[in-house]
Amino acid sequence: MALAGGFLNSLEEINNEIVYDLEVVICNDCSLVQIPNSIDPKILFGDYSFSSSTIPFLVKHFNDLAVGIKKRFNPKTFFEIGCNDGILLKPLSELGVSVLGIDAAPNIVSVAKEKNLNVVPGLFNFEVSNEIKKDYGLFDVISASNAFPHNNLPHEILKGIGNLLEDSGILILEIMYCGDLYEQNQWDTLYHEHLNFYSLKSLSSILLTHDLRIFDLERLPMHGGSLRIYASKKELPVNKSVSELADFELSLGLSSVEKWLEFAAISKRQITRTKDLVGLLASQKTVYAYGAAGKATMWLNACGLSDVKSVVDASSFRYGKYMPGTHTPIISPHNFRKQNPDYVLVTAWNYLDAIRSQEMNYNGYWITPLPELRIY
Repeated sequence: MALAGGFLNSLEEINNEIVYDLEVVICNDCSLVQIPNSIDPKILFGDYSFSSSTIPFLVKHFNDLAVGIKKRFNPKTFFEIGCNDGILLKPLSELGVSVLGIDAAPNIVSVAKEKNLNVVPGLFNFEVSNEIKKDYGLFDVISASNAFPHNNLPHEILKGIGNLLEDSGILILEIMYCGDLYEQNQWDTLYHEHLNFYSLKSLSSILLTHDLRIFDLERLPMHGGSLRIYASKKELPVNKSVSELADFELSLGLSSVEKWLEFAAISKRQITRTKDLVGLLASQKTVYAYGAAGKATMWLNACGLSDVKSVVDASSFRYGKYMPGTHTPIISPHNFRKQNPDYVLVTAWNYLDAIRSQEMNYNGYWITPLPELRIY
């Protein structure tokens, strides 16, 4: 499989594109779902093309989170791992919190700095935490939104977090939730960038090895289903939401290898059905895709959808580039509106409502591959 975010700029890059083995395993002990063959982060994030502030839904999500953090914990200092373009740092700083962020993508760090945010480039680990501690001291709240699962050395991250977190401090992690992955058969999130898919059980297990205890959690709709956990070094009263989710995971059978083999079989059927439908339509009509994210790479390549003419995306970081693997050109929403294809495969299906509301004048048909294959 080509790298999900490995967008291509030229014919030379297309000719030299590398594909990588992609397999998924589950741990019999802690039930962690994992992609074991990790890719060098410099390759994955060297020229990153995801700027979160270009997505209105995410802007609201992080604005709400900023208000919630301020109201609930009233931190003086805040540190974010994988801060992207400062989508959370900015509203927190406007609320009077002293913020610092770190991100592995130099081009995205530049965007954050243009907003006058204090952000440093690099991968976070224990060694880096010592440098940050020397320059900035300890933090009241540390957060990572969908960055923690992307690292193949999670213990290094947690060791660094423990080094920077005040004894009374709070850790907030947002992850794509393994329960939603399983329950909704979201196989299209299983790509190289997403190394670990945590359940409450597997996340609790690794946090406890670093003396961090989950005391509260929320399930969120973001990215097709996410989990936000709150953890601390101190033993705080545990919200009933934690035991309720533990019971849910037990009833779902998330620790069962047999359940995940069923997941694989269902996923293969989804791929075949989508391939047959979109392939048939593309042989007769014009078909585009909407949303040039990792999910699009998975659908286009797994289904062999080389007949999809273009992929539409709202991020200016992606205009004019080509999709990994299939080399489908990426165009702007403005060009999409001028071209008005017959069908649009919504590869960013988790943003379907937002996309349709932005494209009210489109008079063709929308296709969603998940949560079920449908034509609108």
